[in-house]
Amino acid sequence: MNRTPTPEAFGQDPWKARIDRVFARALVLPLLLALGLLALLLGDTLYRSVSVQVVRADMGPGHTYPFGLSAETILRQELLAQGYTEEEAAFMLQDPKERNALFLQNRVELMWNTHEGPFRYVVTNVYDERVADFSLAEGLRRWNELKANLQEGERLVLNPWLDQTFLTRPPSRSPLTAGIGVAIWGTVWVLSLALFFAIPVGIGTAILLEEYLREGRLSRILEVNLRNLAGVPSIVYGLLGLALFVRGMGLGPSVLAAALTLGLLGIPVIVVTAREALRAVPDSLRLAAFALGATQRQVVFRVVVPAALPGMVTGVILSAARLMGEAAPLLLVGAAAYVPFAPTGPLSQYTVVPVQIYLWISQNQPEFARVAAAGILVMLLLLSVLYLMALYLRNRFRREW
Repeated sequence: MNRTPTPEAFGQDPWKARIDRVFARALVLPLLLALGLLALLLGDTLYRSVSVQVVRADMGPGHTYPFGLSAETILRQELLAQGYTEEEAAFMLQDPKERNALFLQNRVELMWNTHEGPFRYVVTNVYDERVADFSLAEGLRRWNELKANLQEGERLVLNPWLDQTFLTRPPSRSPLTAGIGVAIWGTVWVLSLALFFAIPVGIGTAILLEEYLREGRLSRILEVNLRNLAGVPSIVYGLLGLALFVRGMGLGPSVLAAALTLGLLGIPVIVVTAREALRAVPDSLRLAAFALGATQRQVVFRVVVPAALPGMVTGVILSAARLMGEAAPLLLVGAAAYVPFAPTGPLSQYTVVPVQIYLWISQNQPEFARVAAAGILVMLLLLSVLYLMALYLRNRFRREW
């Protein structure tokens, strides 16, 4: 008859085994607590990004439009409702400057629900006035009451602040027409240039320290300093960028100054992760390459670096995710609070997603908090994409030596 071995059979104290099991289960509690808090934070952000509003159209009757119409057709009908003639409306939609100004001042979006029915288009002008704003639960509870009390020119909408136009719209002084499109382009510009500077320097430094520099006092000093630099608060790098790039080199509050500052912030992280990837390559590969007559350069760049490349790429992506969320150093080096146009070059003014969210949160109007919640969701989505990419590359190209 088979019996399950007991702790006494192996000479173990059953009380110690029980304590070990309780301790192992207790370690799960902080993880569950952290996951619960993260889920609560994400749920609260999602909840705040949707609201029920009563909006008064200052330049129109407050009509909604059925699903299926194009934005140009909707704006044409809106202009006609405001008193423009057919000729004036056609001119404004055909002239490039007038058309651009028209789309900047008017937000055409698909609302989940309106007082005239679900899934209808609404045109929100930059001068429209918010009459009332309710949370999702309160707004749905009072929907019929609010619908019955609408005045002329007012409309009732269930407003998802994160909609199909939020990602492309420029910023605005009005929360009803504010978007994050310019901030996303600014983030792409700054992050791309920062990685352009940080990747060659970081990976080159890692190769030098790990493959060419001999073990000694200099190597230990450099390694300790690099690990310390990786943990330095980002605000210190902002002060360095302000003194060196903005004022010392005369770059001013430009994309290039911000990219160089973030590049300095990302270099230590890339060096540390790249060195770990190089150390993971077994010495047997190096010795085999040397035995075949390869030179030091050939061993490093044809054997070691290709084998360590998946780990290096993963480290670069994780570094990019960290740089994307930095706001403090960019505020010091001159990230503008309000930039209506996307950057056109390295010396252009810019704003980035974290700075744009900070600006919205600091506004007095309560609707900007909902716009900021939508911006936070966009940023979390971008970070999730980067982390999932790093996870995929690590699992896809991982090698067991």
